[in-house]
Amino acid sequence: MKTLPHLLRPTRGAAAGVLIVFALLLNVAAKAGLVGIPLALILTSWFFKYAYILFDHTVWGYDEPPALDIKMLNPLDEQRPLAQLVILGLIYAAVKFAEARLGLAVAVSLAAVAALFFPASVAILGLERNIFKAIYPVALARMVRGLGLMYLWVVGVIVLYALVLMLLWKLALPLMLLLAMFAVLSVFSALGGALYERRDALGLEAWRSPERTAERVRMADLKASDAAVTEAYGLMRVGSHVKAWDLLQGWLASRGHSIADYHWLCDRLRTWSDPRYANRMTEEYVEKLMSLKRDGEALEVVALRLAEDASFRPKTAAATLRLARLAVEGGGAPRVARALLADFGQRFAGDPLVPAAETLAQHLGR
Repeated sequence: MKTLPHLLRPTRGAAAGVLIVFALLLNVAAKAGLVGIPLALILTSWFFKYAYILFDHTVWGYDEPPALDIKMLNPLDEQRPLAQLVILGLIYAAVKFAEARLGLAVAVSLAAVAALFFPASVAILGLERNIFKAIYPVALARMVRGLGLMYLWVVGVIVLYALVLMLLWKLALPLMLLLAMFAVLSVFSALGGALYERRDALGLEAWRSPERTAERVRMADLKASDAAVTEAYGLMRVGSHVKAWDLLQGWLASRGHSIADYHWLCDRLRTWSDPRYANRMTEEYVEKLMSLKRDGEALEVVALRLAEDASFRPKTAAATLRLARLAVEGGGAPRVARALLADFGQRFAGDPLVPAAETLAQHLGR
């Protein structure tokens, strides 16, 4: 996992602007005394709304921090910071109750457990937007298990930031506010990054990921390939067979004549009304496989084509005899061998391999 980009995401783009502007405004609110309290509350609310939005974008796979939109600040639209405040209130009440009824040691233990699982609560609330799931012990345990070592990394980041802020608490207020807000956004980004990195284990779907990028590329490639084959099909329908075949060959050449492309194209040509295209392309496919010493696969392709068109034959005498021998000796396909050898002498008249083919055919006829 590339941890540093997740930690430093708040220093880039719109997030950096949010840090600077909010630090300055909070500094103004702090110097205004009682008059500045409403402004401080509003700014704090907006800041944590943005923290959750940054969390969302990170989980979805967006590397660039989101811009702060006025719609994001709608108090009726984003309730997760308020829900998280309620959870903190419940934790505080539970710790105080434990201290009063069960003693200080139990209260401290409860507080430590709550602190350990608090990042999991934030993650669940961020993903599910459900306060009850965010305090459900089973859901918390599942989240911790799903994140694995990433969870320990997030907890370690939180502890490190807390220690650094404690050491620097005597700094000037604007700088201290800036550092504290950076730590908060960095933690939200780190938590979102951990979820993104562990998306497969957690069953999450990112909007941007290597898998989705590869799928988009694959779909675009498939669309372009379908268009080329469709154009060739149209040429075949109007009798322009040379142009149709040249188009198919050009498509293969543009892609390096890969085995996967031969397989895909032969599969498409099987549905065409003119079997000559599928037969000729299968001939080339079989030759390609055999040149790569993949005779077993070549035999399977031949058997499939023979089942669809009994007149199909491999391109050369050498390939035909080689496949017939493989079908007899190790392929377990005597019927394929008989089909390949049935007209070998007529198809390859005068070829020096004809006697060997006749001998093998006689052996099969016994």
